Amino acid sequence: MKKVLLIDDDEVFLKTVIDALSAENYEVITAKDGEEGLQMAKKKKPDLILLDVLLPQIGGMNFLKIIKEDEELNKIPVLVASNLTSMSHVEEGVALGARGYIIKSDESLKTIVDTVKSIIPI
Repeated sequence: MKKVLLIDDDEVFLKTVIDALSAENYEVITAKDGEEGLQMAKKKKPDLILLDVLLPQIGGMNFLKIIKEDEELNKIPVLVASNLTSMSHVEEGVALGARGYIIKSDESLKTIVDTVKSIIPI
């Protein structure tokens, strides 16, 4: 079973995405801030990280910088899912190695699930 690490501090988004990805046979592990996310990534070795930008402790862009420099984690694909719509945020995320950038308010849950499936098929 493929593992997705979901790092987000929005309880509703967490529950919704957990339910949707679990229904598609993904194992979903969660963290509510960047610090916990780094610990979980090192401990659980997920197949994909779904990352918010605005996080307590370590923000999403700093998280991307940290894992990009970590030989143990830098091969894990990261998909950013945020409500920050500025093109500069999208470009920064992609420049830092994100495989994609989804604007939560603009995309359906199905789009998020389909994007995860396209990066790490079951």
